[in-house]
Amino acid sequence: MSKKTNADDMVVVDEIDEEPIIVGEETAVETALTTNIYSEIRNRLALRGVPMDQVAFIHDAKTPEARAKPFAAINRGDVRVLIGSTEKMGTGMNVQERCIAMHTITPPWRPGDIEQQLGRVLRQGNLFPQVFQFVHVTEGSFDAYVWQLLENKAGFIGQIASGQVTSREMDDVDETVLSFSEIKALASGNPLIMQKIVLDAELQRLGAIYSSWRSSQESMRRSVHGLEYKKSEAEARVAVYMQAIQQRDAHTPEKFSVQLKPSIDGDELDTETDREAAGRKIRLLAEHAALRLAGRQRTETYIGIGQYRGFTLNVTVSTLDDQSQPVPQLFFRVGNEILQVGLNTDTGATRSMDIRLNSLDTMLAETKDFIQVVEGKIKTALDEADKPWDHEQKYRETEAKVRELEALLNVDKSKTEGDKSTPSAPVPTPEFVRKRVAQKSDTAGEIQSALQAIKVMMSNPGILARFAGQADILSVEGLGELSQEIEVKQALFNLGSALMQLDLFGEAVPVEPSTKKSRKH
Repeated sequence: MSKKTNADDMVVVDEIDEEPIIVGEETAVETALTTNIYSEIRNRLALRGVPMDQVAFIHDAKTPEARAKPFAAINRGDVRVLIGSTEKMGTGMNVQERCIAMHTITPPWRPGDIEQQLGRVLRQGNLFPQVFQFVHVTEGSFDAYVWQLLENKAGFIGQIASGQVTSREMDDVDETVLSFSEIKALASGNPLIMQKIVLDAELQRLGAIYSSWRSSQESMRRSVHGLEYKKSEAEARVAVYMQAIQQRDAHTPEKFSVQLKPSIDGDELDTETDREAAGRKIRLLAEHAALRLAGRQRTETYIGIGQYRGFTLNVTVSTLDDQSQPVPQLFFRVGNEILQVGLNTDTGATRSMDIRLNSLDTMLAETKDFIQVVEGKIKTALDEADKPWDHEQKYRETEAKVRELEALLNVDKSKTEGDKSTPSAPVPTPEFVRKRVAQKSDTAGEIQSALQAIKVMMSNPGILARFAGQADILSVEGLGELSQEIEVKQALFNLGSALMQLDLFGEAVPVEPSTKKSRKH
């Protein structure tokens, strides 16, 4: 680098040297690549054999119409790599035909963004039977904090979802939470944290299983009470049916015989032994009773018109029927049961009465069978409710392991804090502090530091663009302010972005530095 200094301490940049400039722990090239990562990825892919025209940037297509062309090229296989953000490559992007892998370079801020990313490859129409997901993290970087936030958010969502558990035992806890935790642990750089994250997830899974199991046990105990109530009702019906059968059999003559009122207002009963005549009279009485019940002065719900085999013949009318032409309904009452009788024909009415009363035997048998089924369910529910939790031992063991890891992590934390406070272990002075001291104590050192900052700026067009029209001549004070801004950016880069990109590719791949003095925008 050559320079000219006049009386006003103005510095004019003539050219930028080609050798790497060390700023903090990064070269200027490494600093520059973090501000143009898309192009850097494409360059490094080209070094590994991927033609540049087979790598596309989503932001190059500004409109939906413009995106149709690269999308079609991707589905044809002409473009092998598409780089972009979740916002631009989310809903509405249909390039799944040849998608085999999805790489997450930086963690998003919403758990749903991960699902959105996977949704681009896990879709119908993909020619590959298996696809892959790669999550790139930087050990000891800001990534761990972001994945921690994602874990907390996803965990909250998972808790809401798990509140709707209906099965007796939940086999899996939210898989998204587990994957976020694993990624966070990988980024933390501490193997103990990784172990604890996995065990915490297992403990959470077992805890969810226990909650589901306990809820199931309580549900079973409640079901036992309901089953016992149904059983008691069925037993009461059995007693009614048995009594009704005895009453029916005691009043069944060898030949047909029915006792009917001469009119619906009569008190005495006339015996009728002819089925057809009896049926005709029954239908007539039923029609009169229906008219009475459908009248405006209706005070009854049914009217008795006779006796058959020990049971009262009753007539009612539906409230839905036309009041001017009500339809009668003939029935026997057995306890709380209603045995409805058909009135289609004269003979059919008497036959229907026998069929309904004879059905008491079937009703009794079915009710007894129902009681046996209910008793079996009660026994099964009680047996299940009395069983201990199958995962009790595993839960206790996992809980103990988590406590051990927590103790180890607390010891490591205390040791680290103790080392920081030990006078015999001084912390080295950071590079940027030494530079600032040199700037304050030595004018030459200040100028040299400023010139190094200019080199960084010149190798990074993204930063230089902010000083359009002022890149040729800067004052010493201006250079000092620029140096501070460069240091701030360097600190942000060190927080995660630069290291993340280096970790992504395994090593720093050299690129040709810029030889231009300045660039106008």
